Amino acid sequence: MQADLAAAVDPAGLPGPPWLFHVLLVFTFFLHMMFMNLTLGGTLLAWFAHLRSGGDDRGADGVLASRLMAVNTFAISLTITSGVAPLLFIQLLYQPFFYSGTILLGWIWFGVLILLLAGYYAAYGYTWRGAPGRRSGRGWWLGASAVAFFLIAMIQVAVHLIHVQPAGWAAYGENPWRVLADPTYWPRLAHFVLAAIAFSAMVLAWWATKRAAEGADVGTNTAIARKCWRQALWTTALLVVAGFVLLFALPPQVVGGFMRGGFATLAPLTLSIILGIGLLVMLARSIDPVRKQGLVTGTLAAMALTSAVKSSPGRS
Repeated sequence: MQADLAAAVDPAGLPGPPWLFHVLLVFTFFLHMMFMNLTLGGTLLAWFAHLRSGGDDRGADGVLASRLMAVNTFAISLTITSGVAPLLFIQLLYQPFFYSGTILLGWIWFGVLILLLAGYYAAYGYTWRGAPGRRSGRGWWLGASAVAFFLIAMIQVAVHLIHVQPAGWAAYGENPWRVLADPTYWPRLAHFVLAAIAFSAMVLAWWATKRAAEGADVGTNTAIARKCWRQALWTTALLVVAGFVLLFALPPQVVGGFMRGGFATLAPLTLSIILGIGLLVMLARSIDPVRKQGLVTGTLAAMALTSAVKSSPGRS
């Protein structure tokens, strides 16, 4: 039954060496993740900041929300365009599985396009409605955008889980919602979303620290830097916990595959664990990032490196 559900392999074969397409997949997916983290994590952070501000743009939270969404008017577009290349390479390398996984989800997968359009236009609706405190209803636009991008994350995690489990395709064909009962689904989603929030908070902490050092609105930028630094710290702590929960929730054969795969699979896993704990240590070293600009820059670079390692083909 599972063999019948798999799409036929293109008889022409790959148009080049497989290693080249794997390298291109990892590189383009890493670029996509940078913008995707800002889109998902930035929109969620902006929504939380807007709610804390109470619609007042004069405080640090109101400025933070507006600043995040000003970035996201570009980040959303870059997320979409940078996602085309890795999608094509995934389809090229894993076509019998990826196509079947998306077909089994059917209208749920098609919903990504609807949600993407809704989230995109809601983000612009938030911008066009004016700054917090000047016009009402702006928070609804921002909330709609955040929910839309969060639902897209849920669908993407579901597609990944289904396409790597051909043994369960018959069951998923009868009821695709069964994927929500997979023991790794929610840890994967938590890991996905927390990583986006931590990265977005780190980018904003770095930017606010830089602006404060330049003497631009020192009070507000210092408050934003400290707030985002704390958010990055606690989100990274939860991210490390979610990572270990996911690791222990993986099927024994998958974990065994990591161990038997040698350097290509074990090294990225080990390095990602070390980097995750290292990030936590770096973030815990200070409560005032404005006074330690080198630490902020180094932590942001380490977070980007961690994302690059997680993009490698050795990760599950």
